Amino acid sequence: MKKGEVEFKENGSQLAVKWHDKRDVHVLTTVHPTGMAATGKLDHLTGQPMMKPACVLEYNKKMGAVDKADMMTGFHECTRKSTKWYKKVFFHVLDTVLLNSHIVYRQITGKEITSLQFRTNLMRGLLEEYSTLRGPTKGGRPALDTPLRLTARHFPSEVPQTTSQGSKTRRHCKVCLSSTRKGKQRRLTKHMCVPCNTPLCAVPCFEEYHTLKHY
Repeated sequence: MKKGEVEFKENGSQLAVKWHDKRDVHVLTTVHPTGMAATGKLDHLTGQPMMKPACVLEYNKKMGAVDKADMMTGFHECTRKSTKWYKKVFFHVLDTVLLNSHIVYRQITGKEITSLQFRTNLMRGLLEEYSTLRGPTKGGRPALDTPLRLTARHFPSEVPQTTSQGSKTRRHCKVCLSSTRKGKQRRLTKHMCVPCNTPLCAVPCFEEYHTLKHY
């Protein structure tokens, strides 16, 4: 094909276009008619108005938004390397849903929030609503803070005895040790929350840990 030549094929619901510019351009569309449209520019060689297929002309007008969306999702995309094409499609759709949700959230609430903070808040909300508590771990490092400490049912228990001696086992209270509301201090307690696997003073730390987001 020579530059400017075009071919159209349609089956009633889809239109396939092949147009030669600097190279062949292929477009598949369901919303555009056949035919050429003026670009508003003149060919500097012939002096004639420059023409392009209507679908190509509209794509060029809107492609900036597509590129911007790809850029915005690229900062924190969910995509992972995979040989399965459907996984790539799934993660791309998920990124697009998150981007659209972020835009709608800002329009409705008027709040300026970053994409990363929006995703973090969304994940925390899903965890608070649907995740389940794990049983206490045996050894190893303590588990990170779980949002379920504010929603599930919790009851104080005594710290299990770890020695054969008669003395009660004590552990450092989580709230006293890491509180942001009052001065941090190292205080031993014989009480704990078994589902959270967290040692807590019976009063008032147990209540604060399970009712305050920032204790």
